[in-house]
Amino acid sequence: MPFDLSNPFEFSCFMTLHPDCRTETEFGKPDTTVGLNELVGSLVTYTTLTLAEGVELHHDPLGTGPASPVADALAAQYGFAEQSICGAVYLTGDSGESDTALGMDPDTFCDLHGAAKKSAEVLGLRLWRRVPADEQVSVRFDDLAQGDTYWCLGESHRFMGFKPFPAGSKTLEFIPDARILFCEDGFQITASPATYEERADRAPAGYWQRTGNQLLPASK
Repeated sequence: MPFDLSNPFEFSCFMTLHPDCRTETEFGKPDTTVGLNELVGSLVTYTTLTLAEGVELHHDPLGTGPASPVADALAAQYGFAEQSICGAVYLTGDSGESDTALGMDPDTFCDLHGAAKKSAEVLGLRLWRRVPADEQVSVRFDDLAQGDTYWCLGESHRFMGFKPFPAGSKTLEFIPDARILFCEDGFQITASPATYEERADRAPAGYWQRTGNQLLPASK
């Protein structure tokens, strides 16, 4: 979507959660809407669960696809028990009891994603996102090993390791688990283990090559 760069924080989010824990996220302007009949793609009337203010879950109640235990657990977190959801679920903002829905605002989406992640972890599962093969991936910092090529703003650096922030650092007040990622050429950047959802084993095919415990870019 073409973001309005004069208002970079004004956008909305839509998320699809598949039975295999794969998530798909789309973004739009705050007034972007989706048609729920087309989204669910069902020949029967879809079911909408209002999970919270500004959060709705839509699914086919007669779906015959694989069971979606994470969707069930997510619904249970918001007070809906024994849904026995099958197939994909579609998470949007308010529909106002119509067949179109707005997206979620960013803060609401982050809360929802956190709840979905928690639901998966309780089941011993992990959410993941399928990324197009031509899209670069910023993997979790703790997936890096010494000697990896670390890319930042189009420039490559040789990753060497992490070091702690000095005691009393203002950064630690805002990011308690922050560390300093440092590279051979002197490049440094603040790194938090919680940053980025992607793990290296979920990166696009061919983007990462494994050599022992190291992760090396397959291109560039």
